[in-house]
Amino acid sequence: MKKAIYEFMNYFPFLKEVIKRDFKKKYYKSVLGVAWSMLSPLLMMIVITIVFSTLFKRDLPYYPAYWFSGNMLFGFVFEGSTAAMGSITNNASLIRKMKIPNYFFCISSVTQHFITMIFSILPYILVCMVIGVPMTVYMLLIPLPLILAYFFTLGLGMLLCAYGTFLRDLSYLYHVLRRVWLYITPIFYPIEIVPEQFRFLWDLNPVYAYINIFRELAMNGRLPSEKMLIVGTCYTILMLALGAVTFKEKEDRFFLYV
Repeated sequence: MKKAIYEFMNYFPFLKEVIKRDFKKKYYKSVLGVAWSMLSPLLMMIVITIVFSTLFKRDLPYYPAYWFSGNMLFGFVFEGSTAAMGSITNNASLIRKMKIPNYFFCISSVTQHFITMIFSILPYILVCMVIGVPMTVYMLLIPLPLILAYFFTLGLGMLLCAYGTFLRDLSYLYHVLRRVWLYITPIFYPIEIVPEQFRFLWDLNPVYAYINIFRELAMNGRLPSEKMLIVGTCYTILMLALGAVTFKEKEDRFFLYV
């Protein structure tokens, strides 16, 4: 453990530079730059609200904020883990030339998407104010589900990277699974429309746990249940541990495939 901490601190300046590089690369030659991270979800929210708000009007009084929060967190988990999955192959030239911790590239990929999500918080709050969502002191706690989602995504990204470096078809399979994952995550529909006997499948979805915690704090103005917090925290710890252990076991063979 001490060796790992020393290694992390020793290479931390390099990690900061990689994060800066990836973030700049994402918006390279973009006229609006970071503003896209705020405009894109707003534009999508308008379209989705027009299509679904009437359908779920009675069940979801603050539909724009409901959709925005779910899409924001789901998008981060998927985009961040997808970027981490290809982080080794995308940085093959650096890996061949320098002796650096390989997991730094996973951290960088997830972190730059996390920063993008943080920028999305600003338009989310604006939407809440416009549609009349009550502003409560519990909104100060919304970093909690974001941090849980960050470390879950990092663990998932490292797990996918560990296998995706060898199995290039994994990225295509993951995009197919995304569709299933999307539909079993209450982003644009209320959980109440799911029959009671099938809701356990939704409860097994870790992203739903983070979205639920976020909505309780930001929209409902109350603390999430202890069960919800424990489940979300357990998912994060388990995925981070699984991803780290798997990545460590596989990384010695990365150089053979990059």
